[in-house]
Amino acid sequence: MMMNLMIRVLVGVLAAAAVLLLAARLGGLERQARADVATARSLPPAFGYGPGPAGPDPAAVAGSEARTADTAWIALPMAAPGTPVTDADIDALPEPARRYFRHANVSGKPRIASFSVILEGRIRNGPEAPWMPLVMRQYNRLDNPARVVFLTSTKPPMNGIDSFLEGRGRMLIKALNLIKVVDSRGPEMAVSALATFLNDLTLCPLAYFSLPLRWRQAGPDSVELSVTHTGMTVSAVMTVDAEGRPVDWKTGDRYAEVEGRSRKDRWSTPFEGSKEIAGLRIPEKGAGIHDYDGNPYVYVELDRIHTLVLDAENLPDRP
Repeated sequence: MMMNLMIRVLVGVLAAAAVLLLAARLGGLERQARADVATARSLPPAFGYGPGPAGPDPAAVAGSEARTADTAWIALPMAAPGTPVTDADIDALPEPARRYFRHANVSGKPRIASFSVILEGRIRNGPEAPWMPLVMRQYNRLDNPARVVFLTSTKPPMNGIDSFLEGRGRMLIKALNLIKVVDSRGPEMAVSALATFLNDLTLCPLAYFSLPLRWRQAGPDSVELSVTHTGMTVSAVMTVDAEGRPVDWKTGDRYAEVEGRSRKDRWSTPFEGSKEIAGLRIPEKGAGIHDYDGNPYVYVELDRIHTLVLDAENLPDRP
């Protein structure tokens, strides 16, 4: 009896120690994510803001004109953080973009340098893979484009950092916070991360006005938008409904890592509903769709988007 009791006590102590070790390591990776945010905040502004709205970047416009000879690109009226967005700024854009920004309630609000947000839902690694719960705590810097997302899942226990810093992208995922499962870097990851950064702006519509974006009408209810940073240019097509709510967002400027190699991905993020948060109207729900082989599938569903903070200084706290 005494021996059995001692064994149970020993097992309990070892289990507690394992939990404490896991928690310590989790805190370590979160500290790394917060250090990445500090790096993002330390970078000098990348754009030459003037006293008023800035013009388009000549190199980016040249690249855009090379792709089209009959559709004009329009530079988003960009100015330094703190400068209010005006009705005239919005009126300069193609009609679907005007509809979108009127709905988003950005007019009269000061431009921002950063934002943070929390997204919750579920994710899977393939069309037949099981779903896993997901929490994303995210920070975006705008005047020198950067993003840091701390990812957590409990079934199975996984966490990671999805980042775009100084023109470089990285996806780092660990199982049990001990075993490195994914550590993707390189040129394809960089351009994918910039495309994802562009997509992030739907979570904070005010953020568009702090960036040198170009827009052109792509259909009665859709606009193409494009950004150039650190020598990379990415673009996407956003579709809005009659009220200006975004309903879809598509890009061909992303890659998916499939069985150890990068494949060009026709990536899209359909949206549902609308909610007001931090004085802005943003989608209530969203999803992510991979299509790298002609067989699209939903790989992430985000049904709780909350805790949007304008001019954020760090990752959001744990929900």
